[in-house]
Amino acid sequence: MKTRKILALVLAALMSVALFAGCGQSGAAPAAPAAEKSEAAAPAAEKSEAAAPAAEASSAAPAAEASSAASEAPAAPAGDAAVVPAVPDLGGKTSLEWLLDQDDKLPLGGLQPAHLDSRADIDKALDGFVEDDDFTIAWASASQGSSFFTEMVRSAKEEAESYGWTFLNQSAEFDMATQQNQIENFLTQDIDVLVVNAVDIDACMQYFRQAVDKGIPVFCCGPTAGKPDYPVVTVVVSGSFESGYAVGEYCAEKLWGQFPDGVNFGAVISRAGDADSNSRPCGFVSGYLHKYAELAGQPYESKWDATVIGYQTWVECRDSGSSSIPGIINLVGYGAAGATDAASAQPVAADLLTAHPEMELIMSETDSLCPAIFQEAIQHGRVPGDDLLIVCGADSADYTLEHIKSGEYLAVGNNAPYYTGEGIVKMIKAILDGKLDGNNLPATSYTPTYAVTPENIDEVWDGSAAFAAASEWEVQTIDDYNAANGG
Repeated sequence: MKTRKILALVLAALMSVALFAGCGQSGAAPAAPAAEKSEAAAPAAEKSEAAAPAAEASSAAPAAEASSAASEAPAAPAGDAAVVPAVPDLGGKTSLEWLLDQDDKLPLGGLQPAHLDSRADIDKALDGFVEDDDFTIAWASASQGSSFFTEMVRSAKEEAESYGWTFLNQSAEFDMATQQNQIENFLTQDIDVLVVNAVDIDACMQYFRQAVDKGIPVFCCGPTAGKPDYPVVTVVVSGSFESGYAVGEYCAEKLWGQFPDGVNFGAVISRAGDADSNSRPCGFVSGYLHKYAELAGQPYESKWDATVIGYQTWVECRDSGSSSIPGIINLVGYGAAGATDAASAQPVAADLLTAHPEMELIMSETDSLCPAIFQEAIQHGRVPGDDLLIVCGADSADYTLEHIKSGEYLAVGNNAPYYTGEGIVKMIKAILDGKLDGNNLPATSYTPTYAVTPENIDEVWDGSAAFAAASEWEVQTIDDYNAANGG
């Protein structure tokens, strides 16, 4: 890696004039997503309204600043910085308005407008919601197939039992029919509240209404965002775009000056039609561009300006196989595993590394895919952390944190399962105690995130916990949200 850096800086010095002239063409925004997909690209995602609209989520680490990388990375002479692309004509809309108006919101999981309308008139079965001597939570899990899901349920059960509550759990292992049967069974029992980690939130809607009709409030914990008219108290979801964005900003700062022709970037994602799978790489590209522009002395007015271009660039790559922001980041390709486990990712990572030996930075959309990328990199003669940089969009599990600590991975976005596990149980308790107005919570409550890096890992992970520490997070009502965002 040291040799690469020296060569890159020498090349930059020799070619700075030619590069600066060539980059003059990069002032235009990337082309709109291709209408036709190449056979190499994964199938286009179905259009979705699931990514309920966010104002800026926290990307700060709970302890110290997440990054001091700029002072450690070699500084690039001003002449070597590429010209950052201008924001295209958005027809008089702000960048955030334009993004929220897109039909394809899959890459924008976590964006919300500044103003949210009240949901107080929606029946959520909270009238008469009280804690009795035999208070029971029924928890319908989407899966227990990874440490993220097991820790979510473990922490929820532990929190519930600390209040003397009964905790029932069933897991569908991502089978929709199984989950529907499990929810139907729960609704025949004497339960006080239903929590659903939905396989398909829309397919569960009839059961949510049945629960409310029986006087049972419903909470959801993703993975898909809620809609304002859902008869649920709230849907707690990770802001997937924000976790990718935090990692992208960190990487642009850490790698500043090392890739004068633009870093060659690839990604392994879970599913091409999934909001998390789209939002994390889209967030990465957007965060990378936003920080790059700042370091280059060509800052955007807002992060959403950079996101317009990051969005277009990711969607073009997703739909046509590759794309580029010239001189800054070259999206050479991606692969979709079709699932979240390492075994499914293995052949995808192998194909991507074979097809793109020029790749210098690879992103694992979620860290459960990353062991396959790591092993395949070694099989292809690449050295993780040296001649191949590895980052993860989420979740910061212990097996990923060990590689961060060893220097083999560069960063991972925090997505602690405790927000959606014990966090929901604490929310239920706060509503019962009258400390939180559960009747007017946002349809979707997005959790905070930050980038776990070599610089902050000792402050956010003790070396034994299953995940990096969660940030402090206080759920906002719609009134509080609107006040905080000027809406």
